[in-house]
Amino acid sequence: MAGKRIAYIIFILFVGLFSIFYNVYFTMIFFFAVVLLPFLMLLGAWMSLRKLSVKLTADPVITEKNKETEVRFEAVNDSAIPVTRLEICYTYRNEISGAVKKDRLYLSVDKKGSAYSVIIVRSEHCGNIKVTIERIRCYDFLGIFRTSRKLKKWATISVMPSIHPMAGDLIRKTADMEMEEESNHYLEHKPGNDPSEIFGVREYKEGDRPNQIHWKLTRKNQKLIMKEYSQPLRDRAILYLSFRNNDKGEKRLQSTDYFMEAVMSVSEGILGKGHEHRLVWYDRNSKQYIEQEITNPDSSREAQMALLGAAFYETGFPEKDYGQQETDGNVLYITNEINEQEIIKWHRGGNRLLYVVYINDLEKAPIGTGMEEFLAASFIPCYRIDITKMEETIFKLGITA
Repeated sequence: MAGKRIAYIIFILFVGLFSIFYNVYFTMIFFFAVVLLPFLMLLGAWMSLRKLSVKLTADPVITEKNKETEVRFEAVNDSAIPVTRLEICYTYRNEISGAVKKDRLYLSVDKKGSAYSVIIVRSEHCGNIKVTIERIRCYDFLGIFRTSRKLKKWATISVMPSIHPMAGDLIRKTADMEMEEESNHYLEHKPGNDPSEIFGVREYKEGDRPNQIHWKLTRKNQKLIMKEYSQPLRDRAILYLSFRNNDKGEKRLQSTDYFMEAVMSVSEGILGKGHEHRLVWYDRNSKQYIEQEITNPDSSREAQMALLGAAFYETGFPEKDYGQQETDGNVLYITNEINEQEIIKWHRGGNRLLYVVYINDLEKAPIGTGMEEFLAASFIPCYRIDITKMEETIFKLGITA
């Protein structure tokens, strides 16, 4: 654009000299027309910009690592003046690392028409990728001048962590000991074998027992209708996330990937075994604890998306102490850095059973001998997830010989 402006200035000087040397009516009119033309075109661009809108959409909005997502920018021109050059300035922002990249694209939009452009977004790490339109600029026909307008529109792409299967049950023994034969609470998404509560009804399948027949509906529908019994709700659990991450750049994203994959794999694993639970972490930006109830696959997906925007603390511990609250049941303390004082707080608070899940490179950062002895003396089970053998160690969690 700078080159066009220089060329235009040179052209004006040339026309001005021509009108001086040939001082006639036509040359003077021509000179003033050349001078005023860009301002008239700029006025047209300004009027078009006022009636121009841009839509931003992403498909899909939930994806996996290294999968492509299409982000579509669509400009709609409601004015009677075509836009020969529209500049859209936008940014990408990773909510975990905070890294921001700026870029721009150009479109031509006919009068009373629309045009669009598509970019491809791909991420090697999990997290929320926020694409934001910061500003749009409209150029005149010659591309010499431009007018701009701020336009805050965004689309968020959630890149989900990989979920690895877990064969065992971290809190199975406790749940089996304390679960009553009949319970007032039942799983919402999974049938069971408690005849005191009906989960649903369905048609007969081979192997169904006669005592499952729903006689009233069978007579009404003239075919065998069977009852599905409910699954009693086993004791609930709290998954407390104590994750400190003072890495920078690519290393920070990688370590966060490992932690989120491990956490959500454990969460999905115990949910599949019938343990509804609450996911808790401290957000250093809002300086408060975030709680997400996980009772079914839908709430699990919501919790994952909330976790993608988490701002974990880098050093030290939260200003507020969640561990001192009086809570019952099971607590899974999930951490990448075991601290004896923090473990003691959780072990002493309330009528609860504490488990530790340690996530790290076990070769470079193993649990120390002193800490092993402390956990054994306190009768606190400790599960280990090796980030270099993620699938293998998660699969073996909770398996008893």
